[in-house]
Amino acid sequence: MDSLVIRKAAIFAPLENDRFRVAGAMEIFKGRKQLFTDGMLDASVSEKAFPGSGTLKYSTGKEMQTEVNYVQFLAQGRVVAEIATVPGEIYPELINGGITRYPGADFLDAPFEPTLRDHLKSRYQFVFGLGNDEIGYIIPKSEWDDRPPWLKNQPERWYGEINSAGPEAAGVVMGALVGLISGD
Repeated sequence: MDSLVIRKAAIFAPLENDRFRVAGAMEIFKGRKQLFTDGMLDASVSEKAFPGSGTLKYSTGKEMQTEVNYVQFLAQGRVVAEIATVPGEIYPELINGGITRYPGADFLDAPFEPTLRDHLKSRYQFVFGLGNDEIGYIIPKSEWDDRPPWLKNQPERWYGEINSAGPEAAGVVMGALVGLISGD
């Protein structure tokens, strides 16, 4: 290797998951997952009624700050290997392609997010999930399913949406990664 290029970006992923908001208000994250609104720290808390759980404290900030990273290994001016880090558990179709519009999805007309392998340039490509953070599952918006009827006509709700920041997170994460890869 002749040189190494390291790029990183702080991003704000919209938070729509009520469970994460309640956990934040209860200080389960011990201050590690502060919320922001329009890029400004927002520690505001309110109360909200949750069916079956009563009235709970609820963080009201709009987004979580996280980061994505991209590393290039260069030899004789050529990119020979790349590493991308993702701040959660990413669905493989966001990395390799194959995003689909399944019956029952909540956003059937959502545009597809860019897929990572379409933008990586080298023979050796590494993608590490849970890279410096955990914002939950990162799910293509067109495959998002938080309301019945359930995706693929399943009898129960899917697990990923329960543990995800929300349907907009994938677009923010993938857009930032593509920007780092292209040098923007």
